[in-house]
Amino acid sequence: MSRHYHLLAVAFAAIMAMGCSNERKDAAVAENATVTVVNKDTDAKKLPADAVPFSYRRHICFDVMLRDSVPARMIFDTGANNMLLDSAFYAYHFAANGNLRKAMLGGAGNGMEMANIDASGWSYRVGNKSHTEQMAVVLNLRKIVGDDVDGLFGLPFMQGKRVEFNYADGYMRFLTAGEEIANDFLRVDCKWLGNKKERIILPLSVTFANGYTFNGDFLLDTGMPGTLSLNSTTAKKLKAKGVLDDAGKFVYTVGGIGGSAVQNDICASQINVAGHALNDVRINCSENSQGSLADDSYSGLVGNGLFERFDVVFDFAEWVIYLRPNRNFAAPQPNYFGIAFTQMADHWIVNGLLEGGNAAKAGLRRGDRIESINGIRATDSNASSLYPLPEKLTLTVMRDGKIVEISVQKE
Repeated sequence: MSRHYHLLAVAFAAIMAMGCSNERKDAAVAENATVTVVNKDTDAKKLPADAVPFSYRRHICFDVMLRDSVPARMIFDTGANNMLLDSAFYAYHFAANGNLRKAMLGGAGNGMEMANIDASGWSYRVGNKSHTEQMAVVLNLRKIVGDDVDGLFGLPFMQGKRVEFNYADGYMRFLTAGEEIANDFLRVDCKWLGNKKERIILPLSVTFANGYTFNGDFLLDTGMPGTLSLNSTTAKKLKAKGVLDDAGKFVYTVGGIGGSAVQNDICASQINVAGHALNDVRINCSENSQGSLADDSYSGLVGNGLFERFDVVFDFAEWVIYLRPNRNFAAPQPNYFGIAFTQMADHWIVNGLLEGGNAAKAGLRRGDRIESINGIRATDSNASSLYPLPEKLTLTVMRDGKIVEISVQKE
């Protein structure tokens, strides 16, 4: 099992957002997305003929067909080297013929997660492309990403292919052999991780408020809803430069596979990728001693929070990324509340808080069940109207059988 095997629904920033779709109540992630949700029922006439639609709010969610007969909603995560299936979803559809064995998984968190493995062979189809993997990992995935995510698939599906991801319009497209990439895309030559060249590493520079600029190599991770998460080795370097003097400590009860996590949240003055600059971006620095965010073979992880501002072509054959700013490139950064939560069927669960932040001072606790936000419930048809979040939130919380109202001002 790869040490980079992880899923980060709530582990990389501390704002609030919806999940993958308006129709289904997918997982909330830890950042308030700045882009419009694109649903699977987006007008197909607006998409290229060979496009595969996805829904997006900091996770890329596809309709997938498993074993030619079982539909599933699955996240595409380049951090996963195998398929993951939620244990309840697996039990309902596959347990009768399943063959599970136990395994311990490490991930982005600070510990290990007990999971089951089914190695009976797994075929699946996304659009008109099919792939087969020998193994699927089965675990309580919904506690991390929310009730309506059934699983995830990873990099093996894309290996050797050139793939366009249009975040703004919500589709993926496989480039044909010999197809030229438009001239207005900027080529970024990347590195790779490991002898098998399994993972893309993107060079970035990050400038902080004190003027210090860090140049690093960041692992591509489309399972990460945040922009940048710096590993603990990088964090130590930044601490020595005084970058973390004003950082806020953020603690997660559930931070992905691997469990709880601690990080320092900070605002980067600028992130520069291939000459394109993003200003005033909230990022985090890990304190983990184990897992993918303690790995010193790269500087950290780069996720959807950066790529959502571009049209992107990932060349998984040549390890090159092509970027073109999209219509959301200059959108303002979202309001920050120092809260992370996961959306369940009819509520949200708080699983991360900024210590000493406005939400904590107002009385919010990790583990609280949020019944509504500004009067809107998770099950309401207009739930997407919450986003982008305003400067003040009124949270209706169920705690110990009692209703508590908590008002939170942005940080």
